[in-house]
Amino acid sequence: MKASTRRLVTLIAAAAAALAMIVAMFSAPRLFTGAPQAFHTPASATLEPAPAAQVTDPGEQAPIPDAGILTAKLDAILADAPDGTGFSAQVLDLPTGQVLYEKNGAGPDTPASSLKIATAIAALDTLGAGHRLQTSTLLDGDTLVLRGGGDVLLGDGASDPAATVGHAGIKTLAEQTARELKLRGVQQVKLWLDDSLFAGAQGNAAWDKSLYTSNNIADLYPLAHYAGRASAVKGAAHERDAAQAVRRVFARELSAHLQVTDGGRGAYPGGEVLASVDSAPLGAQIKHMLLVSDNYLTETMGRLVAVELGLEPGQANQAVQQVAERLGAQGMELADASGLAASNKVSPAALTGLLHAASHSPDAGLRELAYWLPVAGYSGTLADRLGTADTRGLIRAKTGSLSGVATLTGVTLTSDGRPVAFSIFAHHPGGGLAPHKPTLDAAVRALHACGCR
Repeated sequence: MKASTRRLVTLIAAAAAALAMIVAMFSAPRLFTGAPQAFHTPASATLEPAPAAQVTDPGEQAPIPDAGILTAKLDAILADAPDGTGFSAQVLDLPTGQVLYEKNGAGPDTPASSLKIATAIAALDTLGAGHRLQTSTLLDGDTLVLRGGGDVLLGDGASDPAATVGHAGIKTLAEQTARELKLRGVQQVKLWLDDSLFAGAQGNAAWDKSLYTSNNIADLYPLAHYAGRASAVKGAAHERDAAQAVRRVFARELSAHLQVTDGGRGAYPGGEVLASVDSAPLGAQIKHMLLVSDNYLTETMGRLVAVELGLEPGQANQAVQQVAERLGAQGMELADASGLAASNKVSPAALTGLLHAASHSPDAGLRELAYWLPVAGYSGTLADRLGTADTRGLIRAKTGSLSGVATLTGVTLTSDGRPVAFSIFAHHPGGGLAPHKPTLDAAVRALHACGCR
């Protein structure tokens, strides 16, 4: 069995009462934050040499569910609803890739924010989990250039090494820049804003205007604080011009040390690098993106993938699709990277296939992806879903919600401990926001409870 599957089993596995230690491990919030368990051994202690470990991977030994039994259970839950809602779904055995259940699974439909899984995989595959995004300052005569490199999780204050949002701080960049300017005897600068990395790709024609007025998205720039929002407060309004907002904060902090006047805006080709601040690793940013389903950050990732692949930043949709297809996903027609566009077309089979490819990847960052999905009853957009004792902590999935659309895509174990990937879509033409979420939850609950032999 591949190491990726063993790690997934270790993370999400919990047996019944007989395996109390594993159950306790899954019940601990510490598991989901990554904080280690502390322990101490006195220096005077004498330890016997540990015998060679005999490890049996429960996932490797666990039986594969009978597809016929599973199909009967899920078909009963996912029957088309009287209000016209139709369902499509696929369940995939993660170790082998065998399809265990399918209901219109290859048919493309609107994925909503389940699409963020594809964008996360594309960013990890293209840039790497350890990649950091740099925000820098450069000096050219009396012109000081503030250049964005794609970090939209800047904080207004000092850099916080322990944080993801605010890992790189605008105040820290201003203080570092002021020190370098003082060494050069510079007492006055014209501040130029270079936000050219995403030039011409601030929006997307496929987005309905209501997405802007409802605070779901804003114009995108390659430097922003708090994912384009006015503050770190949950639900804070998006900035109309996030790059300009960063320039204002930077200018205010720098003005405590020297005189600052406004310069121009756009690409600036020259200058000597003075200072820079680096983002949290890309993997940490993607974990945050998936947990809170951040559209601004996801669209930023799509643009960074496009730039890395030599495409225009406005071709983020094409970039994500290109990587996904290389990893085996078929039948995708993407209009954006975040899932906001109702015109996106993706099948449940494409998403389960991507989860399977990630779990078997030789790249450690991709194998970690399942760790970063929201946890049932605990975190992110699943904090208030699937929170009963039979599922809490035992399912990881990305939610999706649009008018007439609800989706749920992720990983769990069967009752026998077999790791599986699933993707389920509900589509009600002309319906309200995220119809039949309880039905999706019921299907995943049945999947998790099913030994199906």
